[in-house]
Amino acid sequence: MTKLREIRLQVVTFLNKFEAYLVPAGKFIMAMIVFCTINATFGYMKNIAKFPIALILGLFCSFMPMSIIVVIAALLTLAHAYAISIEFAIVLGVVYLIMFLLFFRFSPKDMFAVILTPLCFVLKIPYVIPMSFGLVGSAGSAVSVACGTIVFYVLKYMVAAEKAFAESGEDDLLTRLRALLEGLLKYKEMLVCAAAFALTVLVVYMIRRMSINYAWTIAMITGALTGILTILVGDIMYKTDISIVGLIFGTILACGVVKVIQFLVFDVDYSRTEKVQFEDDDYYYYVKAVPKITAGNIKDNKDVSDVSSKIGLKKRAEKANDDSKKAPQRVAASKDNSKEDAKGEVKQEVRRRPSSKPAEVDIDKEFSKERAAYEARQAEIARRREAARRREERLRAAEAEETVAATQVVQEEDSDLGMSRRMAYQRRKLEERLNQNDNR
Repeated sequence: MTKLREIRLQVVTFLNKFEAYLVPAGKFIMAMIVFCTINATFGYMKNIAKFPIALILGLFCSFMPMSIIVVIAALLTLAHAYAISIEFAIVLGVVYLIMFLLFFRFSPKDMFAVILTPLCFVLKIPYVIPMSFGLVGSAGSAVSVACGTIVFYVLKYMVAAEKAFAESGEDDLLTRLRALLEGLLKYKEMLVCAAAFALTVLVVYMIRRMSINYAWTIAMITGALTGILTILVGDIMYKTDISIVGLIFGTILACGVVKVIQFLVFDVDYSRTEKVQFEDDDYYYYVKAVPKITAGNIKDNKDVSDVSSKIGLKKRAEKANDDSKKAPQRVAASKDNSKEDAKGEVKQEVRRRPSSKPAEVDIDKEFSKERAAYEARQAEIARRREAARRREERLRAAEAEETVAATQVVQEEDSDLGMSRRMAYQRRKLEERLNQNDNR
C-alpha cells in the first residue's frame, strides 16, 4: 500500500504540473469515444458517420466546456434518427427537451454523468455509474444518471423499432408515431433501471456524508444492496426479464471500481481519529478530525488535520527529542531490519502472484458467458415483443374492418326499411282514393 500511495502522489503531481495540456487531451479522447460509439451504433446517416467528421468535432470539443460534448452528441443522435424517419426524430427531440429541462434545473454541473452512463451501458458495465457518482457527486447526480439511462434505452428501443417497421412495411406517420410513444411509455425495463440508479445515487450520497467511521465502505455496500433489491422488485412487478446473474456480477464489479475510487479520493486512517470540543461566546463546537493517509507520512503522522496537529504537537515534539538521543544506537539495527522486511515483502509478493491470476481469468470467462446469455435473452425478448405488437395491430385492423362492415349493413337495412314504409304509405293513399270513388 505504501508503494501504491507513492505512485498516487507521483500521478497527482504530474497531473497538477501538466493540467493545461491534459484537460484538453482528456476532453478530446472522451469526445472521440462518444462520437465514434454513436456513429458505430446508430450510423444511419452515412454523410456524418465518418471518422474525419468525428475527429473535427473532437478537436472542437477539446477546447470547449463539457456541456458542448453532450449537445453535439444529442445532435448526432437526432441526425441519425432523422435518417431513419421523421417520427424517430420527433420522439427523440421531445425526450431530449424534457431531459434537458430537468437536467439543467437540478444538476447542470454533472455533464460527465450524462455522457458516461450510456457509454457504460454500451460497454456492459452500467452498475458502476450510480455508485461512483453517489460517492464523488452530489444529490443532483441522481437526475443526471437517470437522464443518461433514459437516453440509452430510448436509442436502444428506436433501433429495435426501426427493424420492426422495416419488416411490417408501415408508412403512416401518425401510426408509427403513436406506436413509438406507446412503446416508450410501456418500456418497463427503462423505467425500472432509471429509478433504481437514481435511488442508488441518493442512498450512497446520504450515507457517505455521515460522520461515522468507514462511511464510504458502508455507503458502497448499502448502495449495492439497494440497487439489487430495487431492480429485483421492479422485475417481479413488471416482468422486465433483467438478467439476475448479470446484475450480481455487475454489482460486484462496481464495488471493485468504487473501492479503487475510494483509495484515490478518500484514503483516511480511522484508527487515529480525534474528537475535539471547544467553545466561544456564541457556540459550542464538536469537531471530529480523521487524518488522511499519504505516501511518506504513514508512520510519523505528518499529514493529520489542523485540529489534531495542534492537539498533539507537544507530545510529538517530546517524542522526537527522545528519539533523536537514541538515534545513533538504532541506525545499524534499522538497516538490518529494513533489509529483512524488504526480502520478506518480495517473497510474499512472489508467492501471491501465481494464485491471483487463475481466479481473475475464471471470473472474466464466467462474466463473458453471462453477458452473452444476457444479450441473447434481450434479443429474444425484443423479438417476442415485436411479434405481440404485430398481432395486436392485426387484431385492431380486423376489428376496424368488422366495424365498417357492420355500419354498411345498418345503412342498407335503414334504406330498405324506408323504401318499404314509403310503398305502404302510397298503397294506403291509393286505397283511400278507390274507396272514395266507390262511395260516389
